Amino acid sequence: MAVLEPGASFPPITLNDAKGASLPKPEGETLYVVFKTTCPTCEFTWPYLERLDERYRSAGPAGLRIVAVSQDPPDKAAAFNARLGAKVETAFDPQPWPASDRLGVDTVPTFFRVTPDGKLAEKVVGFSRDRMEGLAQRAAAAAGKPYEKLFHPGEQIPSTKAG
Repeated sequence: MAVLEPGASFPPITLNDAKGASLPKPEGETLYVVFKTTCPTCEFTWPYLERLDERYRSAGPAGLRIVAVSQDPPDKAAAFNARLGAKVETAFDPQPWPASDRLGVDTVPTFFRVTPDGKLAEKVVGFSRDRMEGLAQRAAAAAGKPYEKLFHPGEQIPSTKAG
């Protein structure tokens, strides 16, 4: 398995919706976030991913579309999202995780920001406060909305958290 790095073509992957149907490839710029419901770093990251998605949500070619990619079944992902108050679009990479394997994911969460022309623009492994702020800036610019800091004053957020 090759390591996918920025500048490379993002390989075609097949993801499913909650009913098992193949999810159409998103149009425009897309942020894929591969996660597991049992991952403490994913749980820590999710409220901020939801904040990012809520502020700059986009389902069309303009903006940054966020697609969470669960390595767990739909019922577990739904319970995880409900417990954390998240409404982020969720797709599924069922066992034996062919999309995750194709992308070289061995740590969750892993973020892949893909340009409309199918190039990997950015890859983030684990949680990074600075990289999350950068994603928020990118999402604001793509959506044509004013940028708001992702993290609120007074929040005690570590600079990194390994997956």
